[in-house]
Amino acid sequence: MNTFYNNYILSAQTIASKKRLQWELPFDTSGKVPKTARWDLASIAGMVTPPYFWHSNLSYDDNALEVLNDLRQKQSLTPMCAQPLSKHWRDYYQAVLINEILVKKNKPGHALNNIGRPLRIIATCAGNEEPWDLTAASVALAYRVALSIGTSGKLAANVAMIVRTIIDGQHIANRSPLAQYCAHQSAAGGTNESVVSLKKGNNTYRRTDKVKLELAERKDSAKLPSEKAFWELIRIIFTEQPKTFVDAIRFNQLKLAVATGFRIGESILLPLNWAKWHDYYTPNGNLAGTQGGISRSLAIRHFAEKQASDTDASGVLLYETIQHVPTIFEELVSEAFGEAERLTRPLRDRLRLQIKTGRLLPEFNQSELVPAWDIYNRMSGSLWFASPPLPSDLIDKYRVSFDPVYLDEMRRIQIAQIPVHGVSLNCMKYLKKLPIVIRHKNGDAFEGTVDWKNAYLRVSEVEALIRETMITKLPDCAPFRLSNTEVLYPSELMFLMPIRALIEERNGGILDVNRYLSVGRASALDMQNHLGGNANNVFSRYGQDDVDRELKLNTHSLRHLQNAELFRLGVADTIITKRFNRKSVAQSYVYDHRSLSESLANIDIPEEAESIAPRARETLKMIMAGKIRGPIVDEFLKIQSELGDEHAFNYLSVEADGLHVTPYGFCVNSFTVDPCSKHLECFDCRHLARSENPQEQDTLEKMKLKMVEVVNIIERSPQEARNIGWQNQLNHAKSRLSSLEVLISTPPSMQAFPDGQDRYRPLERIVSGSIMDTSKKWSPE
Repeated sequence: MNTFYNNYILSAQTIASKKRLQWELPFDTSGKVPKTARWDLASIAGMVTPPYFWHSNLSYDDNALEVLNDLRQKQSLTPMCAQPLSKHWRDYYQAVLINEILVKKNKPGHALNNIGRPLRIIATCAGNEEPWDLTAASVALAYRVALSIGTSGKLAANVAMIVRTIIDGQHIANRSPLAQYCAHQSAAGGTNESVVSLKKGNNTYRRTDKVKLELAERKDSAKLPSEKAFWELIRIIFTEQPKTFVDAIRFNQLKLAVATGFRIGESILLPLNWAKWHDYYTPNGNLAGTQGGISRSLAIRHFAEKQASDTDASGVLLYETIQHVPTIFEELVSEAFGEAERLTRPLRDRLRLQIKTGRLLPEFNQSELVPAWDIYNRMSGSLWFASPPLPSDLIDKYRVSFDPVYLDEMRRIQIAQIPVHGVSLNCMKYLKKLPIVIRHKNGDAFEGTVDWKNAYLRVSEVEALIRETMITKLPDCAPFRLSNTEVLYPSELMFLMPIRALIEERNGGILDVNRYLSVGRASALDMQNHLGGNANNVFSRYGQDDVDRELKLNTHSLRHLQNAELFRLGVADTIITKRFNRKSVAQSYVYDHRSLSESLANIDIPEEAESIAPRARETLKMIMAGKIRGPIVDEFLKIQSELGDEHAFNYLSVEADGLHVTPYGFCVNSFTVDPCSKHLECFDCRHLARSENPQEQDTLEKMKLKMVEVVNIIERSPQEARNIGWQNQLNHAKSRLSSLEVLISTPPSMQAFPDGQDRYRPLERIVSGSIMDTSKKWSPE
């Protein structure tokens, strides 16, 4: 054990003690923590539940163990059995969870899935090695095992991240750094290409090797939705008829996601009272529209994430703000919100009553006896509780409009059929499985065969049963705290969903939303799953062909798309930053995916520069965009500051009539009139700047290898066997090699040799006469 590990554990135990968390958790032989002792990570983070995130597993990772044993079998090694983690790994695992949630303030889902699980995979592969004894072989094995689990590469990337930032970053292992052993190698059942592809779409704004092959190539295009997936999604949500009630709600969620670019967490918590209208007047009190302005605009009230005021000592708060709606989207947004409100009205009425009374079935007295088929209708949501099937004509009408009037009509017909035909088979199967007393109408318990047509259940017993055995179906009643000290109940959110409505989504039946008792708010996981996280998603259900049905779309890519589109249309970066509730303009440029040609097209040059040559205008735009640097650029900026724009533009028109591309970079100089005496000998020249062409990097790498080989050949040769002039050859090669190393390490658009020589030779500085005369009167600057 080392001091870094020991201090890390002690700090976490201190924090856990302040939160009154039991550190030494009980567990069974497989490492499972009992329900009574497990940690509720969401409550620890101060979040409203559900969803719940339980710390309930202190064992090896099951999937990792399966892959690991396959590898051990191929090596003729004894398989490993499922068992609890060692004492020190358990402490370390819990300490990491505490640190992620209570110190870093990360969300419990991230802590449990993106941090905790990869750490358990590393512990599984470590075997008898404790955290501080972790070896390179165990890390490499954990990475290889993670590659074999799933197909996205996300788990393997997380393993590498854990090793780099937590184990190496906190100096936990004595043999650190170990991240280098998460090598990009293929594994049986896994592919490293998935990790490489994943990294292209993650954190690409931190890379210095972002290059474009063409002007039209988009920056960080991996973060944008694929063109086919995006347009197929648009076709589905705007033209397809939803097949289920919950799909009708999802379609409106997705319409708003496209129109607003909200984060997924912001989309699911949109309030019922969403509309904020703003009226604008002139100084004399008239509407601004009467004088060419805008009289009224619409804004969406929402709760922004990642804000400075969205937490306090007790946990998470909702930070209220607004986003203005462009005029072209006002109708779309209003219709989507209006339809969502209409669809969720029955759910909202029930949830409000449940919150007010604290009851699950508030329409009944607790001592009341209710027909068993009625309880089945309310608990399962199934409208088919009588033996005859539902009328097909009413089903068709309902699925066109999802008008709850048709549900009431079908229920009336079903109730009338029970005395004659009895209850349905599914109803009987469901009721038989309930651990509850089936009673006669007078309250006595049935003995022997139950007459389901005349069977009753006591309401208090039903509610107790649901609370004890059906926790996942309990309605969402806990309020959210707002940053202005107010509270918001889930019933006042726009997007409510029936919880676990299996009767509709899995069984293809009709959900009785007028009576279903399990009502909750929409979840981020539901949207992620139905955009491609699950096999049964909106693309697979509504796609026109096999290719369409295989499509997927990242929810956050819609936010990237709208940001990039606003940039492309020339909207000011300050407006974009304010629209998306960011703290700085720099954060918005992370979402800028314009191609270079689009970036330049939106740069407005001064009127005085309109008359200069077209190529010089292009160069001016590059200068204004900060895409190029060099002596000519420095001189232009100097003239502009000292003599004004007109002189600077005239200078640029003459001296920088275009970008001159070399195999090593580009040079901003006028070669039309003034030649360069050292053309393609740009080493150490202060005019040379790196470009964003990947072929250029490849050329420089190849040249470096050749120069290394030249140096090695000369130095390996015995001195007596070397040719005359070998010293000059060696000095020349070493000089070139040094320059190449500087060039290779220079980022795009930067000067490689800002203090280097001026190898450019203006004509006016060449004097007639002998070579000796020229050499006297012209020398590098």
